[in-house]
Amino acid sequence: MKASISKKATVFKNTKSPVREIMDLASPQFFQQAGLNPDEVISFSGGWVNHEAPGELRMAYADIIHDPHRFHQSGAYPPSIGMPECRRAIVDFEKHLYDPEMELNPENIAIGCNSSQMTFNLMHILLDPGDTILLPDPSYCNYPSQVSSLEGVKISYFPVLNVEEWRYVADEKIEEFALHIRREKPKVILLCAPDNPTSQIPSTAFVAAALEAAREIGSFLVIDFAYKALVFEDTLPDYFSWGPNDNYISIHSNSKWCRGLGRRLGWVEAPVRIVEALEAIQGSSILCPDTLHQMALTVYIDNGIANDRIQPYIRQTKKLYQAAAQQTVRAIETYLKLPCLIPQGGLYTVLRTDIESSVFTREVLKNTGVIVVPGWGFGETLQQAVRLSYGPLVNDLDRIEEAMKRMGAFLNRKGWRMGISPR
Repeated sequence: MKASISKKATVFKNTKSPVREIMDLASPQFFQQAGLNPDEVISFSGGWVNHEAPGELRMAYADIIHDPHRFHQSGAYPPSIGMPECRRAIVDFEKHLYDPEMELNPENIAIGCNSSQMTFNLMHILLDPGDTILLPDPSYCNYPSQVSSLEGVKISYFPVLNVEEWRYVADEKIEEFALHIRREKPKVILLCAPDNPTSQIPSTAFVAAALEAAREIGSFLVIDFAYKALVFEDTLPDYFSWGPNDNYISIHSNSKWCRGLGRRLGWVEAPVRIVEALEAIQGSSILCPDTLHQMALTVYIDNGIANDRIQPYIRQTKKLYQAAAQQTVRAIETYLKLPCLIPQGGLYTVLRTDIESSVFTREVLKNTGVIVVPGWGFGETLQQAVRLSYGPLVNDLDRIEEAMKRMGAFLNRKGWRMGISPR
């Protein structure tokens, strides 16, 4: 008799996901079926950055590799939650960028393979059957998929997008959000700043109200800071410099700010008891994070702080993505006349279509060779919307213009333009 996989895995495999849909749309087989030339396809689908990694980071890897002793060391097991020197360097990095007085110590740091894995492990540590996790609507499409692996955990959604006016309205709903937390009593409130998919940044007042309500009901506020270093304005919300406490945890990554997408490390900043729990679960899952990546990142941070090279690099990187965001919004306004959100950081904007998102995505791709991400997987508010990522095109702004021209011409023919400017 053929052995069967678990029911949970079967359900997960057979559940439609936006990630799987976009991978299908971006496949050579689909291009062939649609008569598209792959060289002419322009993609706004990838949630990835395309700027150059720091040269000093590359040299840190090179120095390790060319030193036989250090390269030998890089093949050794590190502790399950990361090397002590790397945990210390991360604390120095956070204080250097955000606040020297930040209440953060190495014992508050747990390093893992990447932020997705750290989020997944945190969910298993914080949530029991019958618990609820609260997500804004819209929110990152991977969160519900991760929650689905947890037996008996429910998701509560709170809308932060006014669909009729196409505005991010979190600040207008602070009291309502706090009341929702007190009424629903979620064990975890998971936010993202800047947000994926909207690239909006919740205000300090919004986050502080959530934390106060979390303290009252004995729950955790968790913030995913994957795009923390890609905020366009110089003035940052106060909570960017908060350290962890009994009700507050944050998730971080090196993948976006220093283009470590394939050299991945993630870390969590949390109370010691959470770090200890992560140490236990990682010892049975990933065993340990990558030693070479930790060694190189430690050298880069230490030298970068000493030579004042990290902040200029991040400022330059932010300007690149801000220019790409501005080009994207201008091109949408010029050629599409569809409402979109103006990014405050990160890699994305969301565009209202007033047509079911998968239909819109497939029709646009077949007729223009432009790939966007259907919005249905990010929440109810994006059922008739799409996400555009300008991250991969940060060094090719003319392609952004070309893509919007193609889409605009097609939408004109179809009569899908609405005559509404982006806001």
